[in-house]
Amino acid sequence: MQNARDGSAGTEVLKPIYFEASDSRLILGTSSSERSYTAGAPPVSMYFTSSNTTSTNAEPFYVKSTMTGANGYGGRCRFHAYTNTTGRTNFMALKAQTEFGASGRCSGLSAALCAELVLPNASLGSGGAYTVLELEYVAGGSSLVTAGSLSGNHASFIKATISGDDDGDFDDNGFFLVLSGVTSGSGHLFYANKSVPFDAYLKIGVNTTTYYIGLLAQQAAAT
Repeated sequence: MQNARDGSAGTEVLKPIYFEASDSRLILGTSSSERSYTAGAPPVSMYFTSSNTTSTNAEPFYVKSTMTGANGYGGRCRFHAYTNTTGRTNFMALKAQTEFGASGRCSGLSAALCAELVLPNASLGSGGAYTVLELEYVAGGSSLVTAGSLSGNHASFIKATISGDDDGDFDDNGFFLVLSGVTSGSGHLFYANKSVPFDAYLKIGVNTTTYYIGLLAQQAAAT
């Protein structure tokens, strides 16, 4: 790689950023010598702009990891946030943000985070679990939370919050979940089969048992 100061050839770019030629790694700091940074001044920043008007995705950053070994773990990119101090008001490993300016609009689908699972046109055989989103809460031996206290210390798989100047509009017109592309039928994910007091059902799995969540077509109880 070129030296960041003068463009000359060399393996070292600019400490603590360097290219490890022996195993082709680009390293910023090390686990034993982490790079210190200041809040509001990210040590790595990238700014791009695109005037794309076609249906081709404009992607400023692309990473592809191909696994060639059978039965191996991995393939993912990891964002690891760690702390050993108390008093964190907000602490997260990854944040995805989509922002619209005053004239910004979207005629299709807009989201802060898009997750896709693409399966092959072939039988997957038996065994294995395939899911678009995996959520995992890993409890330590002393990771105790106040049971049932939403006003205090608590834990959950999902936390959804409405905020902003016009949060009342979402209260009036928003949905907690929008499920598209399903076909109603017995045993299906969705079954629009009226059985008092419910009008339809959603299938879920808890441990190894299948259950069905009852749905109402109106807020008042069905008769």
